[in-house]
Amino acid sequence: MARELTLVDAGHGNLESVERAFVQVGASVKMSNDPDAIARSRMVVLAGQGVFGPAVGRIVEGALGEALRMVIQRGDPFLGISIGMQLLFDGSQESDGVEGLHVLPGRCKRFPGDMVLREREHERRMKVPHMGWNNVEPSGEHYYFVHSYYVEPDRQSDVMWTAKYANIVFAAAVNRDNVYGCQFHPEKSQQAGLRFLRAFLLGGKAG
Repeated sequence: MARELTLVDAGHGNLESVERAFVQVGASVKMSNDPDAIARSRMVVLAGQGVFGPAVGRIVEGALGEALRMVIQRGDPFLGISIGMQLLFDGSQESDGVEGLHVLPGRCKRFPGDMVLREREHERRMKVPHMGWNNVEPSGEHYYFVHSYYVEPDRQSDVMWTAKYANIVFAAAVNRDNVYGCQFHPEKSQQAGLRFLRAFLLGGKAG
């Protein structure tokens, strides 16, 4: 029997690709924006793209945010993807004064616009956003990223995997108990992404 999960539909991002990826690894996916239905769900995924402040307004504040906190506090598996991972933290430089879910301590910072990668005798200016494939450790897999902001957790123990862009090592995936988050897009990461989603689906964990 397919494992059931709820994909939060907060009106942002291409959720259809996330849904297809989970179906491909054996999930029965229900998309919902109903706080009551989400609160009753035993496995929840929050995915999407967008700006931190408006995402807080749609997701964190009000009944939907309370439903997400209820799922997390109950101990059911929860996965945040991209902006869904960033919202787990306290806030972001992208939207000063706007508070996230406060599930994990830390904040999101912007990649500097003047980053330079030095390779032997050559220098290469690094573009923002960080876009494309990047190696993730210690998984040893390559995943697809699209982001200008990265999470800086207060607790190193919350960092599950890291990636490096120019001279900045950042959290590519995080975990604390039943809560997981990834900055990369597993639905765009081909077989590596499917393995990540399958691990979460089957074991309530990722990686």
